[in-house]
Amino acid sequence: MKSTKPHIFTDTPYQTGIDVSLNELLSYKKQAKIQLQPAAKAAYRQLSGNYLAKIKGRGMEFAEVRHYQAGDDVRTIDWSVTARTGKAHTKLFQEEKERPVFILLDLSDSMIFGSQFVFKSVQACHLAALLSWQAKQRNDRLGGIIFNQQRAAELKPTGRNKGLMTFLHQSEQLCTTQAFKTEAAAQSLFVQLKRLSRLVQTGSQVHLISDFSQLNDPCQKLISQIRRHNQINAWQISDPLEQVLPKDVQQTDLKVNSLSGSGFFKQKNALQDYQEAACERQQNVVNTFMKYGIPLYSISASSSLMEQFHAPER
Repeated sequence: MKSTKPHIFTDTPYQTGIDVSLNELLSYKKQAKIQLQPAAKAAYRQLSGNYLAKIKGRGMEFAEVRHYQAGDDVRTIDWSVTARTGKAHTKLFQEEKERPVFILLDLSDSMIFGSQFVFKSVQACHLAALLSWQAKQRNDRLGGIIFNQQRAAELKPTGRNKGLMTFLHQSEQLCTTQAFKTEAAAQSLFVQLKRLSRLVQTGSQVHLISDFSQLNDPCQKLISQIRRHNQINAWQISDPLEQVLPKDVQQTDLKVNSLSGSGFFKQKNALQDYQEAACERQQNVVNTFMKYGIPLYSISASSSLMEQFHAPER
């Protein structure tokens, strides 16, 4: 009997866990043909099937006109050609060969954090690389916006290897911690969503990769605008420390409160308040994407990216 256990990926491309290298991102080429699904279900899923399946806009494009044949759908009759020639003609359509894919990759200051395995920014780059290689596998044109706190790269959708390699190179450059030592105008999620709304083409597939710590009402309005004519997937990168403090810190808090009430956590209910605030922030993110019918996937920076996906055994 064939086992139904998910395939376990033993090769880990991570190097430092702080910065990302081009070789790490190139390593996801071998995963491009695997039908993957996030191990954890989306907080909200509007669409069924594999999340990496090709999702089309209109789905079909005009190919040619030929004489009407018995059994053809009357809705495809080309009435202008029929009137001009005096004989019934029907339109033929073919499946779209490619579609634009846009990735918004957030590498801002809140992403430069990790408590166990890698920084959230590094995990975000790995996920973006996987999605990029999948787009290349489907012959889709790839573009997007990559930004850190000071810089942003706007990439128009390009096919073949050019779009992919440009995106990976920019991911490597903007993810490095050295990029945060320059003085420049601060970037933000709102600014980049506004830029994306102008860049994205109708009928595109859009991936938003961020911790969504900057998600506010203006951001939500821009996401709603983009969602009207495009299919969006949201990928939230998180770290366990953002939700629950480790046990040793909790024990320290108890000891401090029981002694003099001084120390890092001075308030009696500091730990409870911390977790309640974290839950409230997370619920706001979930509610936002649920409101607009956008699937929200959670990716942790505490383990290898490929360990967080299911795949058939090989």
